Amino acid sequence: MKFEHLFSPITMRGVKFSNRVQRTSMASGLATEDGNVTEALTERYIREAKGGVGALVVEAAVVIPSKSPYNIRLSSDEYVPGLKAMVNAIRAASPETKIGLQIMQFLKLSRSGWRQRVEDFKPEEIPQIVANHAAAARRAVEAGFDFIEIHCAHAYCLASFLSRANKRTDQYGGNLTNRMRLPVEVFEACRKEVGENFPLGVRINGEDFHLNGNTLVQSSKIAIKFAQLGADYVSVSAGSSFEDAVTPAEGHPPDPMSGYSGHRMSPGFWWPDGTHVFLSEGIREAVREAGYETPIIIAGKIREPAHAEKILAQGKADVIGLCRALLADPDWCVKAKEDRTKDIVRCAACNWCFDADARYEKVNCVRWPEGLLSCPENFGPAQARPGAIDKKLL
Repeated sequence: MKFEHLFSPITMRGVKFSNRVQRTSMASGLATEDGNVTEALTERYIREAKGGVGALVVEAAVVIPSKSPYNIRLSSDEYVPGLKAMVNAIRAASPETKIGLQIMQFLKLSRSGWRQRVEDFKPEEIPQIVANHAAAARRAVEAGFDFIEIHCAHAYCLASFLSRANKRTDQYGGNLTNRMRLPVEVFEACRKEVGENFPLGVRINGEDFHLNGNTLVQSSKIAIKFAQLGADYVSVSAGSSFEDAVTPAEGHPPDPMSGYSGHRMSPGFWWPDGTHVFLSEGIREAVREAGYETPIIIAGKIREPAHAEKILAQGKADVIGLCRALLADPDWCVKAKEDRTKDIVRCAACNWCFDADARYEKVNCVRWPEGLLSCPENFGPAQARPGAIDKKLL
């Protein structure tokens, strides 16, 4: 096989993943406004599962009842049947693909420009954050997911507690041990809910990419701590923070993806491929030196199978995370395994999808024919919406 490392299996707590490609979590905007699964959402994940990924992480499920338009939710038992039906449909279409769910609590925003900060949480409210995640983990197991990922990256609640920008003065702020306290409590509560035989991973920022944020120094220590706790993998992302966001226009909420850190989260065409690999390499080295074999996942503008194979072969990561690349061509894995790499519809890194998410719109790829919400079975030539992007960039 040409891509021996990429298509070798990996096992976590008895769950065997057929290859080293994980479809990382990405907002779709395809859920209903009140957080229920739709047919379009299910069809998208079925299509991507059929493309041969070893693991598919369903977009972040919100663990609190507060309004979060077009994000799936898992804040009460009423959402379990819809998610269970989706999992069953994906599994029937692609039995080998293991299906995971990312769970997260966001920080609240207002069109007035106000945003919630970690300093706003009263001490008595923090145990509820733990309970929210633990309850969501229980529901995810009930819905039939194969594994769970706790979202500790980007501008969300747990990542904001981890960040050096956390200015709390109690036991949940200050030094790194204190800033890790809440994410650790969440992980331990979720482990208690899912048991010892269920894979439980975390996603962290390798770098926050703003002046008051974490760097590789802090993220390596965070990864080691989760490895010590028994995390089954550490998925490395970066950026997307409120601290350097552009001041929003009147009547619009702050956008953590608008500043430099936001654009580092989803590297555009002007960034080199594998922009974040140095982060996974550094974290993996630190975790191995600490005595742990925890798999490290890396994502961030990895578009070619040969590039993915090289990252794995050089020991810079253990699993490759793909997101935009699979939005452009859900058959990426099948074509790579069959050595048809020239047939892969290459992600343009134009961030059409990224920008759509920032506008709270349905997330599509610029290379899809106009109007489709789910990937077509066959891809023709690249098609851009009029005026959307310079075709020379494609």
